[in-house]
Amino acid sequence: MQHEKVIKNSVYLKDSLSISIRTYFSIQHIQSAALFARHTYDVEKNYDGIFSEKLFSQHSAYVTAAILSSVFFLEATINELFADTVDTNHGMVDKLTPLTKNLMAQMWKLEVPRTASFNILQKYQIALTLAQKPLFDSGTQPYQDVHLLIKLRNDLTHYEPEWVKSPAGDDFCPDDIHKYEKMLKGKFSPNQLTGEGNPFYPHKCLGHGCAEWSVNTSLKFADDFFSRMGLIPPYNHVRAKLDTK
Repeated sequence: MQHEKVIKNSVYLKDSLSISIRTYFSIQHIQSAALFARHTYDVEKNYDGIFSEKLFSQHSAYVTAAILSSVFFLEATINELFADTVDTNHGMVDKLTPLTKNLMAQMWKLEVPRTASFNILQKYQIALTLAQKPLFDSGTQPYQDVHLLIKLRNDLTHYEPEWVKSPAGDDFCPDDIHKYEKMLKGKFSPNQLTGEGNPFYPHKCLGHGCAEWSVNTSLKFADDFFSRMGLIPPYNHVRAKLDTK
């Protein structure tokens, strides 16, 4: 963008104005996750018991999107924090000690934990390590639920079909219980569009209960992380908009 200044109607001085925009997509991801959870809730709440392929398709899209967006939020959040230590001198990174900020910036420049070689949970643990803050205990909450959430996201992303026995069958036995039923049953209410004959995974699992759990799980983990780091969560200003019903 060019601006010209006129001096005594004869001398022209030209200066250039550079405008740069920095977008933090983590906030969009968590807002999207909450929105999809609300849509899932509306479908289940208004379901009249009459099968509709269009309705079921929309419901499946909403709950899957809520799960994916919740995990997108987690990864974008930690990536944004690391990236800010490199080329941003305001906002959250101002609250970091100079040593922590420098360590995080230097490691990020070395692609640690920037590349796909590091999973999401490792990225958070590395940040805590560099800041000399207490690490998450992998055997307790909220780490365990986030681990399950990420695993579910990965299995949906890299989906492979499998035979799952219906509990309505005469030959159904405890050994036939799906791994996700063992890991997730009881953590949230089942999909209200399903019946007794539907297996837990994926049918009963993928409903509003799971969508809501995904949003809440990701937020609890992120909240815990920023508390350990001594930072105010960057999404605090949209928290009131993250209803799941």
